[in-house]
Amino acid sequence: MLSADEVLFMPFSGSYNLVVTATCLLSIAFAVRSFAYRSARNPPPPGPAGEFLMGNARQIPDKFAWLHYENLSKSYGDVIHLTALGQPIVVLNSSQAISDIMGKKGAFVSGRPLVTFLGDLVGWYESVVLGGPSRRWQAQRKLLHQFLGAPSIPMYHSIIEEEARAYCHRVIPTKEGYMDEFILSMAKLILRIAYGVNPKRRDEPLVIMAHELAENFEYAIEPGRFAVDTFPFLRYIPIWFPGADFRRLGAKWREQLHTAMGMPFERVKADMAAGTAEPSFTARCLEERPPGIDDEHIKWAAGSLYVAAARTTMTTLGTFLLAMIMHPEVQERARAELDREVGQDRLPALVDRPNLPYIEMVLKEVLRWHPAVPLALPHRSTEEIDYRGWTIPKNSIVYGNIWALGHDPAVYPSPEKFDPDRYTAGHDVKDPREYVFGFGRRACPGQAFAEATVWTVMVTLLATNSMKRALDENGREIEVSENYTHSTMHHPIPFPYRFEPRSTHLMNLLDACVETPA
Repeated sequence: MLSADEVLFMPFSGSYNLVVTATCLLSIAFAVRSFAYRSARNPPPPGPAGEFLMGNARQIPDKFAWLHYENLSKSYGDVIHLTALGQPIVVLNSSQAISDIMGKKGAFVSGRPLVTFLGDLVGWYESVVLGGPSRRWQAQRKLLHQFLGAPSIPMYHSIIEEEARAYCHRVIPTKEGYMDEFILSMAKLILRIAYGVNPKRRDEPLVIMAHELAENFEYAIEPGRFAVDTFPFLRYIPIWFPGADFRRLGAKWREQLHTAMGMPFERVKADMAAGTAEPSFTARCLEERPPGIDDEHIKWAAGSLYVAAARTTMTTLGTFLLAMIMHPEVQERARAELDREVGQDRLPALVDRPNLPYIEMVLKEVLRWHPAVPLALPHRSTEEIDYRGWTIPKNSIVYGNIWALGHDPAVYPSPEKFDPDRYTAGHDVKDPREYVFGFGRRACPGQAFAEATVWTVMVTLLATNSMKRALDENGREIEVSENYTHSTMHHPIPFPYRFEPRSTHLMNLLDACVETPA
């Protein structure tokens, strides 16, 4: 028999027998709602048949869901419809469908589904990441676009370059710890840009808080991690109730979240009052506050940066490193372009980016080949949507399948192959940056910042080192392969590697740029 804890934490796609028995009235209500939208003037999009009451709940995998949906599209088309306990789910598997629904009809699919644990119990509904369409959400997006959009990135170039080079300096001596080294580097970069704070060690409170926020968010955003996300009424269980560990965890994380949002924000305000504030996103927002923007908008916009950027950036860099090891010929061509355009008397900088077209193609292919989030965070339809003779019901969960877009053989021949040449001028190939950062009104406003960070790490590693397979105890190369996690964040499973410095001169250039960590 399942314990109370096991029931409360039962995963969304696992065994539901006990939960369904205990909540049969809720299931019947869902069935009534399902019947209501099936009786609409148009049918829903096509999809696999489901079970009575359960719908497709037991068919939805908890691993590599994007591959499952891509496979379903071969039978049902690029727009597929499922239900889970009466909850309508629509998955968009083509650029055309995503453009039509999340672009042209974006006003009707800019909501977020209920994520009761993270959003309600922890408090992430306050943020631009999980908040639904509202004045608060619009204000935060406005701030991020205005003060961290592409036109603002040049003012952060020096910080991005400094922290990217510091990361490379720390990771080059390692053999498998690129993710560990990235924790401090990304925390430093985002804390400097968001608040003008420059931590020196990974055990500093702000670094720890930022990292824990991102880890907790990534853990809890997984579909079905907590039963309360499937059965929102569970949030009313008293915090002291046996088995209500999720309520106690939510309260703990809520306190951590508000501390992490408030403490650095108040520090910037105090520094500004004292005339000692460093330039930062928060300071600019406070100094140039647009009409209708209050402190809460600024605080939550700044505080969302680490969660929004850290894990996806780390994943993208892992994919770049893996691709360079698996495809040394690509690495050599990229390095040759650097030597030709930049030379070896200095390290490449962001001002060089327009002159390095092949490296730009490598970046595009890294983003397409293994996107950091293969199944975009879900949207919610706030109105019924008529499309191609179907009706997408109001309050549907709507996914954009980024993986399917990037692996459509009609758009990208041999999509499993890592091939930067597919973007050569004259080839009519869709730029993956148009979709890997999200869709419509929920597209990532920090795209330019993320691209600049990844690009700078890429060119610094290429300029100073060769990235190679690790060697075993007998001096033989250890093979690597495309092994990735199956979670929302699509991380490469840790793999061994080695860096081989190109020359003492180039390493000295890197050393000269980097302040030795305390």
